[in-house]
Amino acid sequence: MRILITGAFGQIGTAVSRKLGTQFDVIRTGRNIPGRQKGHLLDVRDKILVQNIIDVVAPDLIINLAALTNVDDCELNPDLAKEINIAGVQHLCDAFSGKIIHLSTDYVFNGKTGPYDEEDVPDPINMYGKTKLSSEKYVMEHPNSWCIVRTNVLFDYAKNSDASFVKWVIDSLQNDKQIQVVYDQWNNPTWTDALADTLRIIVNKEATGLFHYGGAEQINRLEFAQTIAKVFRLDDSLIRPITTESLKQIAPRPLKCGLKTHLIKSKLQVTTLPLEMSLKHIKSKLSS
Repeated sequence: MRILITGAFGQIGTAVSRKLGTQFDVIRTGRNIPGRQKGHLLDVRDKILVQNIIDVVAPDLIINLAALTNVDDCELNPDLAKEINIAGVQHLCDAFSGKIIHLSTDYVFNGKTGPYDEEDVPDPINMYGKTKLSSEKYVMEHPNSWCIVRTNVLFDYAKNSDASFVKWVIDSLQNDKQIQVVYDQWNNPTWTDALADTLRIIVNKEATGLFHYGGAEQINRLEFAQTIAKVFRLDDSLIRPITTESLKQIAPRPLKCGLKTHLIKSKLQVTTLPLEMSLKHIKSKLSS
């Protein structure tokens, strides 16, 4: 099977490409290709380029990971967010007649009564969530076979990413730098490798429909940082609790979010990993 992956050079794209590349013919695409890595330049906003790449590659399956995920950037640049997160998905669906696996987010919910399951009604409160919900609807309504996977708070130690929460916490504490972390945002953080394994199961079992996937524990962001400090044996007294409101972020954040995973576990026999176990795997990889 030939699988075309969009957004293949980001944090999750790297993990998915590595996991699926051992079993399938994986074609990586992205707006930027770092270093000497192999892949095709692809901006999903360019409808003609999307069609050309699909015609040349002739994939059996597309896994769409391309998205503008910076929540504040989406709020500041709503047109750009719509071009990437909505129009980009439309271009992929319109240019391809095969199955599409599309990654989405718990930010399609308002964060008042989480964690959420697949039957809960979305109600996004920021532009990022609104564009991702619109992209879901387009995928669902298009005649293509589809699978949508909502996830949340993806993490790994991403050396080249400024957006890596794990890297930020570790690097800060190792340098005796005090950090502030919110204690009123709840999710179930998801290790990128665990999500990549789940996507591989979805591919192998030819699963379709809407699924929620996340880590095993529903915790707040402060507890997440403290668990990182514990696993990496760093000084958690440098971590100071603050409220989301005190950050005065541009985009509103859903506070009590996260995802219930009973459907994907029962239907596809997928497992969810405890946070501490995932972090120990990361630590082991960094030490090797």
